Amino acid sequence: MSGTYINTPFVITNNQSDYPEDQIWVSFSGVFTNTGTPQYIGATQITNFTSNWQSFKLADLLAPVPNLPYFGTTAQYTFSLNGFSGRVYINYGPAALTEPPNPGAPGTSPYLVFEPTVDGETLAPPTPTASNMDLSYVDGVSAPAATMVSNATTGQPLQATSVNPVTSCSNILSNVVNQVPSGAVVSNGTKNVRVMSSAAAPSAYHDWTSLMTTLQKSTATNPLNVCSYTSPTNTGIPVSYALSGALFGYSGGKTYSPQAPDFATAQDYTTQATFKTNLNPDNNSVLTKVGITNGTPGVEISGTGTVTGAFSIYIKETDLNAGTGIYGNNPPYVVAYNGTENAYNTDGIVNDLGGRVVGDLMAGMVFGWSASSVNIEKHALKTGTKLYNTPFSSVTIGGLKTGELFFLLSLAGAQKKLTDWLGSELDSNSDNYDPYLYAIAQNSDAYGSGFTDRLQGYSNPDTYWYTANPPAIPGGGGNYETVGFVDLILGQPTTIPMAILLTNNTTQELTLTNKQLIGSSTTSSFDLPPELAGGSTAGGYSAPASKTPYQAIWTYSPDGGKTELTFQCDLSGPNGITIIPSKTGPDADKWELSEEPTLESGVWVVRFYYSEAS
Repeated sequence: MSGTYINTPFVITNNQSDYPEDQIWVSFSGVFTNTGTPQYIGATQITNFTSNWQSFKLADLLAPVPNLPYFGTTAQYTFSLNGFSGRVYINYGPAALTEPPNPGAPGTSPYLVFEPTVDGETLAPPTPTASNMDLSYVDGVSAPAATMVSNATTGQPLQATSVNPVTSCSNILSNVVNQVPSGAVVSNGTKNVRVMSSAAAPSAYHDWTSLMTTLQKSTATNPLNVCSYTSPTNTGIPVSYALSGALFGYSGGKTYSPQAPDFATAQDYTTQATFKTNLNPDNNSVLTKVGITNGTPGVEISGTGTVTGAFSIYIKETDLNAGTGIYGNNPPYVVAYNGTENAYNTDGIVNDLGGRVVGDLMAGMVFGWSASSVNIEKHALKTGTKLYNTPFSSVTIGGLKTGELFFLLSLAGAQKKLTDWLGSELDSNSDNYDPYLYAIAQNSDAYGSGFTDRLQGYSNPDTYWYTANPPAIPGGGGNYETVGFVDLILGQPTTIPMAILLTNNTTQELTLTNKQLIGSSTTSSFDLPPELAGGSTAGGYSAPASKTPYQAIWTYSPDGGKTELTFQCDLSGPNGITIIPSKTGPDADKWELSEEPTLESGVWVVRFYYSEAS
């Protein structure tokens, strides 16, 4: 291939402790593109450009990572790519996977799925050279993992157009096990090793008959609005959310045969979905020929596209309930146009306007939208979600256009409040949403369903990076950085250390009465001065880096323990910190506690102040 290609280095960081490194295997499912620029697995140049499956021991990937100051000369588990699209499976156990697992019969070897699309071809400025990747729990979940696009010198996460890092809870498997039907859980003896997703094992989860029966009544008078939406540009939404003027709709697709006129063309659409006990009560012969006979229950989605004009889509109830239906996001459907003079079947969702509309409806259903009566403004106040005075077409969730719903979820997600707007938060009936998707969302930023792709901006679980011509950061501040390396983390991202400086702005001496370090993989204690004299500052104290999140708590007292002045610091990953000060006791009101955290070269430097209350 002609052109100039730049490699993206990948590093596998092993932060899990359940399996030794000789029981960790890395498999590439997909074809490497021979660009003419060398690509590497560890130190070995890739020469096999025909096989769709290649497996390696983790130890085979050990090699220095060139041109990355962060690692220096220390070898890492690494590979370096400039042309690849597919999946990277990492499995635990005595042997490597020999082929992509069947999600509905996954076996007992726990595995993770990363989905990189790497294209290192340098394009003419100003066109960015962009690649992307996601951590996918769409098939199921076995273990915690994370992804992070990182700086070459500091190893810290780069500012990105979407979530970075993408993380998951250390106990994600047990948490999800407790939220899904037992039939979805895969065990090896007495040990749970995987939860199959609702898309992988739909028969283990509830079907959608109850919800569709409810919708047959409600949509007869209040159809669901399946419509595109472009978010406003004149609100106070932070530019870092990347949600100003964002299209939640159809940007164009592919040409198929058969296909309704202009279905491949980008356009807005306004349709309404009505669930019916009979999709063809008038014995329309065109619909009958494509399988929509008199007495067939299902959903009719009718409306217009701004280019194609009027059209209708019909989906049978049996196809919605099938494994490839609402859970699997791939039901067959019928498209009718020219009234109903023309109609055709699809075998599943195709990449055109019809497929987008069908996907929007099902995405709303799995999120918990379709029968929700939750008041948007009241729920925003309850959950502390900022709406930034955004106008909505409905006061309730269920009345929203699907595009508005996806914008609202993206806005909530950018504020780390996505799970306040999914599942049981929107509908108390657990049969009215996807319990697996909801469980994953409570435990990870990663994909828990194919429908997660409806989220945009800083809620988008696809992480993008640039090897050349990075675009401008919205709102100023220059351009995004080019990638240093992409970190695939087994377990959770390393939690960085915290440097502690204590300042007593009063004349009273403070005495240390309690200190705890909870959850650290490195140590169970840390040092603090036993006394903090009035008018003094004490430094040189710290909590070290840890493979796990940790919590540092300490208490000083001015009166022998009667009054307690406490700081609780929760640290997680490369940039997460929450500090909670508290005061109790007879003189608590005389004290004011404050803190100033700054992130400096991969360390949280936090200044803690003890002052007199004003």
